[in-house]
Order: sequence, then C-alpha cells, then structure tokens
Amino acid sequence: MKPYDYIIAGGGAAGLSLAWYLSQTAKSNARVLIIDKDKKQNNDRTWGFWHSDATTFEQIVSYQFKNLNFFSRYYNQKIPMGSHRYSVIRGIDFYNFIRSSLAAFPNFEFLTANIEKLDDQQDGAIAVTDQGTFSASWIFTSIFKENEIVAAAGSALYLRQHFKGWIIQTDEEVFNTDSFTMFDFRTPQQGAMRFFYVIPHSAKEALVEYTLFSEHLLPMADYDSAIKIYIDEVLKIKSYRIIDDEFGVIPMTNYHFPATQGRHIVQTGSAGGSSKPSSGYTFMRIQAHTRKVAEALAAGKSPVIPAVSPLRYRFYDAVLLNILKNDPEKAELLFSRMYQNNSVGRLFDFLDEKGGLTNDLSVITSLPPWPFLKSTGQLLVR
Repeated sequence: MKPYDYIIAGGGAAGLSLAWYLSQTAKSNARVLIIDKDKKQNNDRTWGFWHSDATTFEQIVSYQFKNLNFFSRYYNQKIPMGSHRYSVIRGIDFYNFIRSSLAAFPNFEFLTANIEKLDDQQDGAIAVTDQGTFSASWIFTSIFKENEIVAAAGSALYLRQHFKGWIIQTDEEVFNTDSFTMFDFRTPQQGAMRFFYVIPHSAKEALVEYTLFSEHLLPMADYDSAIKIYIDEVLKIKSYRIIDDEFGVIPMTNYHFPATQGRHIVQTGSAGGSSKPSSGYTFMRIQAHTRKVAEALAAGKSPVIPAVSPLRYRFYDAVLLNILKNDPEKAELLFSRMYQNNSVGRLFDFLDEKGGLTNDLSVITSLPPWPFLKSTGQLLVR
C-alpha cells in the first residue's frame, strides 16, 4: 500500500476545497491523494451564493449580481442587496482552478478510481479502490450515500432539494443582467414547494432552473415539461435554444450527520452536515468547514470538527423543514413575507446563522405565526 499523509475521498466541492486550503497552510508539503471516479472535465453543476466580503475564489466568479427578483402571488419586487452580492461559479471553472493551483504541489496527487471501501485502522485508515489500496493518517470523505443516510435518519425529517436547469440562448435580448431571480413561484405548487431560479449570463442567455423541496424526485420528463411551460407562458420567450442542462439533488434534513466514520475517517461536504437543513445552501458552508479542518491540521490539532449549527438554528431549521414537509402550501406565503418584511442584510445574516438573537427575532416575528406554532407543536409530540 502506498502511504500518504491524507487521502481525500471525493473530488467535488468539499474535497477540492479542502485540498486547496491545505496547500495554503504549513501542510502544503504533505503527501495528499485525491480520489474521485470522475475526472471532473465537464460543467456538471453551478454554485450560487451570497456574500458581503470578497470570496476565496473571486477570480473564477462567472456572474455577479447586486439585485434579486422575487415573484409570487403575494409579493413581487426587484430587491437591491446593499452590501451583499450574489456570485455564481461554474463547476468546470472551479475544478480547473483547483487542479491548476495544485499543479504547483507535486505531492498532491489525483487518482481516477472507484472507491470500494474506506476502513478505519489502529494508526490511520485505508481506501480500497479498483486501482489499488492506499493508506493515510487521515481520510476525509465527502462521498454521500443517500440510501444509507435515509435508513440511518430514522424519524428525522428528510426532504430533497432537487432541480433541473436549462441554459438557453434567445434570438432577442430578454434578460436583465443586473439582477437574478432567486424565487419565482409562478408555477403550480402541486403539494410541494416549487419555484424557478433564473441566472442571466447575458441579455440573450440564462440558466432557467426548476427547483422542488419534496421527498421524491420526478420523472425527467416532468422537469422538462415544467421548464418549457415557464419559459413559454411566464417568461414569454418563444424562440430559444437549449445549449446545456444540469440536474442535482441536495439533502434537506435535521438528521445529525456524524463527523466521522471512525477515529481516522472524517466526513465533509453534505456527508458531514454542511448542507443547511432548511435551504440546502452548501457551498459557503463547505468553505467555512474545510478551512477550519485545514487550519487544525496545520496547527497539529485534531481535524474532527463537526459541521454543527448552534442549537437555536437547528431548532429553526427543524420547524421550517417540518412546514415544508407537512404544510408545503404555506411555503409561498412564508417566503414572500420573509423577503417583503426584512432587509436583505438582516435576512442573509439570519440564514448565515450570524446575526445574533435580536436579528433572529426580527426575522421570526416578521412571519405569519400560526404555521410556526403548529409546526413547533408537531415537533414536540414527535
């Protein structure tokens, strides 16, 4: 077995972020193996996130917006984001940037292989792959095995945020590039929270994405049908071409993800609990977690750092998640009032879990109380 200091199992956002942060610390000379079954040579996803400070990966931001659009039966508004910005990074740009950066560190190696098993050992851990077996002092895994997690979650609330998007080009200039659409509820809800998300790339090109918060996925034809109806009837675009598409699933659950799979196998990304339960936002939470892990290793400390939110935010998430699961018809009104009655700064601080209790209460009291009281009661008797 070829030994390494660290093995990173999974070369997506979490794995590559951890590798990059390690390369920026005193551990830049560590022997690191990054294993993924895919070479990451395609644009398989897009990450969008808000922020007020410059981001770690500012140089690969493809699109950035100062305003957001919100559309529903209750509230329609173009909202300035003040000191915040909404940035979008294409998956392929992220993968290429990390690989290019790590090329300066020959001790960081990439392996394309299927991981068959991770095993904890007395003095480290091993990764068994179809290309051989490798050992390390620590293994960091972002491999998400949903079936196993759903089985382990038991009575925990579990929804999926699932989405399909088309990147379309139009003959005429129809998109306003100074704003993006965060929520557009002008689509039949049909027993689940459903909305559209639109990211303009130019006046003639945009990502149009259909998103649902529900337990079960749809047949692919149903996503396509909903997108076509939205483009035709809501955006009223009659002439366009689909130049690319994307599909993804993000867990939304109050299940407590374990930080490890043993003494020397640490979980990261969604597998480690970095996806926010009530919204599915993941990318910036991954950045915060993997940076802490890299800094701990550089300081000679344990890298077992649970990606756990403060208790009150876990409670807020559970209450909203329960509404989304059991009273999804309330979602459009609740999100409408959330954006109508709060400044973007206050709301984003609340969602980022950093606004303080006074800020939290300002957001909570701006919303219709009955769905939350009902949901809280349901959770207490579970």
